[in-house]
Amino acid sequence: MRIHSQAMLRCPLPMEEGPGLVSGLAPSNFRILIVNEDMRSADTLKRTLRDLGYYTTFTAYSARRALTAAVDFSPAVALLDLELPDMSGYQLARHFRAHLSQGVRQVPLLAIAEMALYSNSELIRAAGFVGCLAKPVPADALADMLARLQAGALS
Repeated sequence: MRIHSQAMLRCPLPMEEGPGLVSGLAPSNFRILIVNEDMRSADTLKRTLRDLGYYTTFTAYSARRALTAAVDFSPAVALLDLELPDMSGYQLARHFRAHLSQGVRQVPLLAIAEMALYSNSELIRAAGFVGCLAKPVPADALADMLARLQAGALS
């Protein structure tokens, strides 16, 4: 099953990316997977990304859907809510890191967390996340994190 989004239809697909090769993509071609069970929060995050020039996004509303989407959508980064209905964001991160597909294993993960969870940076790093943003996600912090990721400053 192939996943298609409106953004994918409007933007040319980037060439296949290898490890560390996501830098240099224009924001409009930087593929972002949003994983959040709350449709309102996911839509707000998607609007924020569009306002920042990131148009190639796909939203998964469960961890299991995110794993399927990661294979078909080939994101340059995944924004994972830590509180999902079918497993925690930490468990999902472990599934990403242990995935059979090398492309999925290497997707940089950014945690999106309530302030109480946001403060545990050691646990977030240990789970395989390259960074974390607190809810509600400020546009400037998101822009900075994505720019640093594209520049190779996060790993």
